Amino acid sequence: MRDKHAMAGENDAPENRPTGYFVSIECDEHGRRHDRGSTLGTGLGEQICAGESLDFGVAYTSSKYPTYAACHQLRDAWIADVSPDEVFDRCEAYFSERGVTCSAWTPASSQSVEPVAALMARRGWHRLDMLALGLVGVGESSAHVAAESVRILPARAMRRAYRNLLDIESNGDEACIEAGVDRLDDANFDCVIAQIDGVAVGRIAYFEVGDIGRLADFHVLPSHRVSGAAEALIAHFLQTARRLSPRAVVACVDSGDIEDRMILERHGFAAAGELPRFVRNAD
Repeated sequence: MRDKHAMAGENDAPENRPTGYFVSIECDEHGRRHDRGSTLGTGLGEQICAGESLDFGVAYTSSKYPTYAACHQLRDAWIADVSPDEVFDRCEAYFSERGVTCSAWTPASSQSVEPVAALMARRGWHRLDMLALGLVGVGESSAHVAAESVRILPARAMRRAYRNLLDIESNGDEACIEAGVDRLDDANFDCVIAQIDGVAVGRIAYFEVGDIGRLADFHVLPSHRVSGAAEALIAHFLQTARRLSPRAVVACVDSGDIEDRMILERHGFAAAGELPRFVRNAD
């Protein structure tokens, strides 16, 4: 049987992750099953969910948001010591007993991915990996100048505008909206919105996890992707990182999201490795 700390990922230190990177995934931009989208789900486990270390991983659930899939995941999944199908059934039972459904698995860094992939394929799940990126040169100034028409405002003071952004992105999913707004009360979650002509068009957050700074909750409305809002948001994030001087600055995007990867790389981020994840197919 695994050591308890290994189950929680405390001893996992793969060479292809940025130093101190805490694996955090999201199901999709709506908190549902499998579409590629924003980073809204990133960090939910640490913020609004209850985590419990089990023999086969760390289970995250939320009784407050039973229908919001991003809140119900198995991280640091470990199947090396017992039958993979037995682990899967035990996991399903654990979440079912709490009235929720597990939406995603993330293998532990020391767990071979192949047997997990085979298990999840048998069970009808599919693989959607994440790409981890680390910021190179935290103290350097950004060479990108934000558009003067973009105003950056604190989300805590602009809750209605922040809520409207979530409403648009999630197609009115109330659980997704309420969970997102709940995050604003976390003192370590410094979220801002970008506003153009009085209208909120995007958001980003600096999420402090120990001495690691994580880029989180980054999303710009499709209609404003070329407005300069994305550049302004990331420039603000980098200013926050320089001011707080974390040991490392990290970000995570869907491995197939070329647009977000390119904009982060333009601002000094570099790919550090892929993080395997498996998500439940939509019913």
